[in-house]
Amino acid sequence: MRSLLRTVAGTATLGALVTGLGVVATAGPAAASVDECTNGRNGFVSIPYNQAGNTQSYIHLGSALQTLVSLERRTINGQDRVFAKIQPRQNGSGYTRPGNQVWLDWSTTGGNGWLQCGPFSVSANNAPNTSAAQRTNSSSSWVFRACGLVDGIGGCTSWWHQ
Repeated sequence: MRSLLRTVAGTATLGALVTGLGVVATAGPAAASVDECTNGRNGFVSIPYNQAGNTQSYIHLGSALQTLVSLERRTINGQDRVFAKIQPRQNGSGYTRPGNQVWLDWSTTGGNGWLQCGPFSVSANNAPNTSAAQRTNSSSSWVFRACGLVDGIGGCTSWWHQ
């Protein structure tokens, strides 16, 4: 077990302790490097950067609100999972740019402390990207949200649970 520290927009926030598949809440988010939330670590699975799912919630970001950040849900390898996705706004007038970021926040304490999986960066103009995917749970204390950073403007969807 180890404490993780994440710096977001220049402000350090004390994170949560990650223990197996659980999160013990403290004061704010724990950052998980991409390596800590892919390839089966902490219950996450890697998925294609262009994976599609059923949108549970979304926000528009960027200086002209031309980028869509969404929380997506689908069955992956026989399990119901959620992931964050960034893509150009769906009406065709949107964009993504290299360096735009997306990540998934996951909490087992109703959002009173969470693990931040990512960020994952867009690699080419108008390309989508996704976070790793985490399994869902019927417990109301298991919540998820998708977050992104576009043109220096960040934001997150509301917390969602199954």
